[in-house]
Amino acid sequence: MKTKVIMVRHGETEWNVRCKFLGSVDIPLNEKGRRQAGYAKEALKDEQIDVIYTSPMRRALETGEIIRGSRTLPILPDEGLREICCGKWEGLDGREVEARYPGQMALWRDHPEKIKIEGGDTFQEVSDRIIEAFWRIVGSNRGRTILITSHMICLTLLLMHFEGRQISEIWDVKPIGNAALTIVEVSDDDKVEIISWSDDSFVPEEDKKGSALVAGRHRPGRESDE
Repeated sequence: MKTKVIMVRHGETEWNVRCKFLGSVDIPLNEKGRRQAGYAKEALKDEQIDVIYTSPMRRALETGEIIRGSRTLPILPDEGLREICCGKWEGLDGREVEARYPGQMALWRDHPEKIKIEGGDTFQEVSDRIIEAFWRIVGSNRGRTILITSHMICLTLLLMHFEGRQISEIWDVKPIGNAALTIVEVSDDDKVEIISWSDDSFVPEEDKKGSALVAGRHRPGRESDE
């Protein structure tokens, strides 16, 4: 029997709008973010969801609460689903990072596998953490439908792992939109099939945010979209 995992990136926050590195800063959804989560709720209204796990960050927890709606399910925060911590960069946009730490934005863009932000995580550390959390959650819920609300970078790294990609390719894959649905199915022998990757077709165009990740690299000045 297959295990279905529906992964949802949190809705928009004000720091997403302002293109600031958010990471471990715990801020809530904005009004658009709550609407986006509502669209995801509607898209999943006929889905049988057995259990909900979320990053403990408010933006992900609130997204999970909105999607849960009237379902009588607990929401289980899991530290393994946290976003990358950006340390000294948090609260800054890309231009401010470059001004304070010359050359680091180029490393972030061109060699993400090598970046080590002071006080923050490496991409490899986040990848290891989200992979461990995914298999631990799946292992406890075989044959069920699991909803996970989390963040762009950690969910992207998880999908890249399933595809056998390297961390250096993170800016070359399809970015995960706010409240987008990413669905995978896991077989009894732990084979993972990606059913959808960042499906936000249910979000009206006026409520979508243009991603910072375009044309395979960050748009100048739009370096944070976590």
